[in-house]
Amino acid sequence: SKLQGPPLIHFSGDIERLCREWKESNLLTVDGRGIPVKYWGEFFKKSKGRAHSVWDSIKVEWGNWKFIAEEWERFSDADAFWSEYSNPETHNKLSYQQILNRLVVHRAEKAAQDAADAREFFGGNLGCPDADGAFQYSKRGRTHFLSKDDAVAKRWKEL
Repeated sequence: SKLQGPPLIHFSGDIERLCREWKESNLLTVDGRGIPVKYWGEFFKKSKGRAHSVWDSIKVEWGNWKFIAEEWERFSDADAFWSEYSNPETHNKLSYQQILNRLVVHRAEKAAQDAADAREFFGGNLGCPDADGAFQYSKRGRTHFLSKDDAVAKRWKEL
């Protein structure tokens, strides 16, 4: 059947619904089957025409949903998630944006630590023979070495 654009929906006001729809959803159906929000990208990245252009307009928001839903999945239940993502003084749940902001900080801290671990492991020289070129790339015929923590951390985790 012809794929329509993704539903125009926002989950910023209902994180618990986002996390339910992430795994099981009827917001988008294909041939009568509900497609979990988690898989929307796989459908729309390959589509042409209107569906692809609508995807272009929501893919950043979908990336934020992914960020939050994957964090949600780290916890045993909703209470455990909200225990982590509530104001410790007022016990009010953090907003969607506050959670995203905290996750960005945590991701940067984790990348910095992973990159530091990689640099320490290779004696501060990511170009050493033991690294076997894992931290290098070519640009305009010249070899360069990764320097940004997130890029170094990504390669480090792939080793």
